[in-house]
Amino acid sequence: MRQLNKEILSEFYSRKFNFEPLFTVITPRMFTNREFGFLIEEDKEDKFIRNLSFRSPGELRKYMISNGVKAAYIGALYDPPPSPGKSITRLKWLGRELVFDIDLTDYDDVRTCGKGKDHVCPKCWPFVVDAALIIEEVLREDFGLSKITWVFSGRRGYHAWVTDEIARYFEEETREAIATYLSPDNVEELMPISYQKKIIKLLLRKDLTMLIKQDKRVFKKAWSEVLKRLPRIDKKVTMDTVRLLRMPGSVHPATGRIAIIVKDPQSFYPDEAPTVWEVLGID
Repeated sequence: MRQLNKEILSEFYSRKFNFEPLFTVITPRMFTNREFGFLIEEDKEDKFIRNLSFRSPGELRKYMISNGVKAAYIGALYDPPPSPGKSITRLKWLGRELVFDIDLTDYDDVRTCGKGKDHVCPKCWPFVVDAALIIEEVLREDFGLSKITWVFSGRRGYHAWVTDEIARYFEEETREAIATYLSPDNVEELMPISYQKKIIKLLLRKDLTMLIKQDKRVFKKAWSEVLKRLPRIDKKVTMDTVRLLRMPGSVHPATGRIAIIVKDPQSFYPDEAPTVWEVLGID
């Protein structure tokens, strides 16, 4: 695995980075009120900085180029705009998009490829694909949310950005309730029958009532497989209204891959995301 350095990252953000993926998940309106955070290298050591805001996209780009940022993150909206030395807890929170984080490491106990938690292969990637299928369907049908954008994290999963205006103002309790509905803590006690019917139909293309009428062993085996494939969401990402998340269009420091917008999460595979070296034409 090739190592990223400041020069390569600065070149990428100077020549190839564009704001279209970012402005797909956030509105350009109130850009100046948005919090940003970055991982940069300072005196040969990694340093994380947040509580930053920018007067324009051009100013943001200039910062990323001059610092050769190793990782870029975006957060919530505040008034007044975030600034160094002033905690965001002292600012008025104006909203944050509803986000769901799916990562293959959360399926380590049911992955059978046997190649380690950092590995991604066609055998285990379908767990992420199934989770995306369920999340999209449930958000649209059960919660009436329609503006859903899928972003490849750059490494092992997806981020689902829900940008319906109403979702931007959800409080932590509401976000937690939606995340728990999608990814129950105790599947036997907290899974509504309507949700059970939906996941059986989506994952097995069968009707729950008809499945129950089959041989108990057949049903038990089928249900066991369904439980393995349920969405496993990092609920802290969804609940935390001040959480920073990887900026779409930026580089993932561990892989060098670009966090790209995914038009069809059912057919996408991580190898389709270009690396910074490929984008820059570096052999």
